Amino acid sequence: MEQGQFKTLLEQVNTLNNHYKKINQIAGENFNIFRILKLESSEVRLHSAFLAELLNPKGNHGQKDVFLKLFIKAFCFKGNTIDSESCNVEIEKHTTSINKDFTEGGRIDIVITDKNGNQILIENKIYAGDQKNQILRYYKYAPNADLIYLTLDGKEPNKSSFGDLVNGTHFKSYSYKSNISNWLDQCRKEAVMFPIIRESITQYINLIKYLTNQTINDSMQTELNLIIATNLEASFLITENLNKALNSVSKEFGIKIENEFKAQGFLCDYKVNFSTKYSGFWIKKENWKNIQIGFEFQSSDKYLIYGFNISKDYVDTIISTELIKRLQLLPNNNGSTTTWPWLRYMDKPYDDWKKLEAWQAITDGRMMQMIKEKVNTLLQLTEGMDL
Repeated sequence: MEQGQFKTLLEQVNTLNNHYKKINQIAGENFNIFRILKLESSEVRLHSAFLAELLNPKGNHGQKDVFLKLFIKAFCFKGNTIDSESCNVEIEKHTTSINKDFTEGGRIDIVITDKNGNQILIENKIYAGDQKNQILRYYKYAPNADLIYLTLDGKEPNKSSFGDLVNGTHFKSYSYKSNISNWLDQCRKEAVMFPIIRESITQYINLIKYLTNQTINDSMQTELNLIIATNLEASFLITENLNKALNSVSKEFGIKIENEFKAQGFLCDYKVNFSTKYSGFWIKKENWKNIQIGFEFQSSDKYLIYGFNISKDYVDTIISTELIKRLQLLPNNNGSTTTWPWLRYMDKPYDDWKKLEAWQAITDGRMMQMIKEKVNTLLQLTEGMDL
């Protein structure tokens, strides 16, 4: 294939992209209050709070149980007769403390209970990983409830979370990408005469589209499809080689990361691998006995978390319970698991290496700067602690 064909294809796509960027700027499509406030990755402060408010018959929206009825029709799968008017909605419902074998206890993201005791339990997963026996614990707490496992793409939880339970019988997986988006569209139609409610829902729908890679304009998609269809051979060659090119950029970035932190006296191990889950890179001091600073993808190349991680080298070592508790109590902890006493989700757009913005940040130095800032923050939080 002649080089000119690649050049023509790329020029056409670039021209199309620039054209729709200008349209989006004029229409205000890029303005999203939730992204501006950097709330897009906050499961509790934004996603659970917003959903719970819409689902609450006593919510400030003033629409009583209109939105909840639509939700029950779309999501509840056990056939329970739920009295929507009487429902009480709770966020971060504390059941009991998690016991030693992780079979009881925990906090459920959203719990909806009617006057007859019928319940809907929602486990809301935007970026957080699954905890050991988490779905099993929630099922045991309320075995007759509609137990909903909600993620961006509708993926099933890890087997370690639900054990012998059956997806679709004991619990059910749903996605923001289609299920929640469709429900919100219905809610928006019901709120058409209430502009503040309608536009708030619209802003949230646009955020979901951004988080699930659906922001491309329909008209742009049609034109892009035509360009690709008339340049199939070049398009296939670019697609087949894109991952190779990104892996090459990643390896170069890994060398920079390792050199940067080795120069500061750290041990650094960069093992980003887009063909597997839970790859990432780890940083530690030579005298740290139990803990390392980790940056780890929860999927193959997205949902990047960072924090204090118990090294796999120490799986057979008894880690100090006191140290684990001290790390868990450090400020701004988004949660903890058996191997991550303290963790946070990486800021947008640095968390999702499926997106162009992340690679732009890698190539222009912003990603490196962000990682250095995160490491420095963690070091300040644990100053004086024996790691």
